Amino acid sequence: MLIAAPVVLAGAVLVVWHPWRQDDPLAAFANLRFIDSVAVLPIENRTGDPAMEHLCAGVTDEIVARLKRLGSIKASDPYSVERLLALELTARQLADSLGVEKLVSGALYATADGIRLNMRVSNGGTGEALSTWRYEWVADHRFETALNLAQSFVDDYVDAIPLVTVPAGGPSVAHSVGHEAYLIGRAALGRRTAAGLARARVAFGEALALDSAYADAYAGLSNVYALSLAYRYRIGVDGNGYRAAGLALIMANRAIALDPELASGFTARGYLASRSFAPVEQVASDCRRAIDLEPSAADVLSWCARVLGQRGDVDAAWRAAEQAIALDPQNAGRRLALAYDALALGRYERAAAEAHLAGELEPELTLPRAIEARAHLLAGRAERCVAMGLGPHAGLRATCLYELGHREEAAATIDSLVAALEAGTLEDTVFTDVIRTEDLATYYAWVGDPAESLRWVRRAYELSPSGVEPRVLESVIFDRVRQDARFSREVERIRAGIWARVQLEARGLVAR
Repeated sequence: MLIAAPVVLAGAVLVVWHPWRQDDPLAAFANLRFIDSVAVLPIENRTGDPAMEHLCAGVTDEIVARLKRLGSIKASDPYSVERLLALELTARQLADSLGVEKLVSGALYATADGIRLNMRVSNGGTGEALSTWRYEWVADHRFETALNLAQSFVDDYVDAIPLVTVPAGGPSVAHSVGHEAYLIGRAALGRRTAAGLARARVAFGEALALDSAYADAYAGLSNVYALSLAYRYRIGVDGNGYRAAGLALIMANRAIALDPELASGFTARGYLASRSFAPVEQVASDCRRAIDLEPSAADVLSWCARVLGQRGDVDAAWRAAEQAIALDPQNAGRRLALAYDALALGRYERAAAEAHLAGELEPELTLPRAIEARAHLLAGRAERCVAMGLGPHAGLRATCLYELGHREEAAATIDSLVAALEAGTLEDTVFTDVIRTEDLATYYAWVGDPAESLRWVRRAYELSPSGVEPRVLESVIFDRVRQDARFSREVERIRAGIWARVQLEARGLVAR
């Protein structure tokens, strides 16, 4: 069978689980091991009533959310599951691509006095049915129905797995009238493209228009604004990137205030704070709370890996980032996070490979090509960097040209870029000027000009709290200027004031 899109394999790690609640849950978190692995397929609606699609989606989400809370069970992220299902893979191909042993499928039927949910757990390798269950429900309360059906199945599923218990209560995502719009936003957010983030912003807004107390939608909006900073997208927010960062903080705080048991609220706030150079222990506090609520969620693993790296736990950060990919292998963002880590650590082959895979998963993304180009440059393959289509990264291409000895062509490109930025004549409806200022800082660092590099580092951070990506700034690319005491002191000073500026922006927006 031909597959029309890239399928990235993620091997499952199935060994005895070591409890993650230790003296330092943040460090122990990176060593999380799974004793079971499963992908939950979307519940099929066979009731004949299109309105029941919402209930099916709610039950599916509830099952996944409750499994993620357990920590010992690897539950594949819905984004990757849905992406792979669209490829019409066989059951075995699906299980192999997700790195899971089991597949869960189900269907909802109408009965004379209510509904019936049939659930099936099968062996991912053979397709053999391992367990089947049937649940009847006569009540007409959709919220209560989704919760009870999901909890009944999870209770039965984990009952036969040693060392696993199901906590009482837990997150609920099925009760809001805005849930369908939220699901659309979540799927769009997973793409990480400019169009995807724009669609997600609209969808989360629609969810909140239907339910102004929908915590999940606020967390989703926070991620939209924070990711727009990471990818340097124009997101339709007036002013510079600090306005978007302030909105991201406001949305995350609202999500937490509405639902203190919602892991995605702490994940959203922690991600924004970690990108804005908040004190590491402050960010780690949100990370620990997210771990406590959803220890095996890909989002939690991915951004907490960043926190571990900022704390200096490099090996733990690497393991956590790899775990996030295993849970969500079709999400380009997970692979880009690991590619950045590899770049900073000097693992250039891995950086190039992960960035390339991310680009195959989302061909519209520009960032994978930029990371791959930097990896080629640092690995001594500047000619491959020059040959790549780098889009808005003209400054990065100039850096590679310089390395190849084409100094005049490189200088002409840089001079043209500087003139356009100074005159404000760059016309780009997709990317902010941060993408060019970062590349200019990189170019001047590579040629060994600390004063000019610092000028553009400063300019990048004036435009956005993301400024120059820290893992690029910490890479060998900046070695020649990092030795300059003034450069290092000034970069430290700039970073020290960013979180305060983001908080001030948020307070100003709330006061309006």
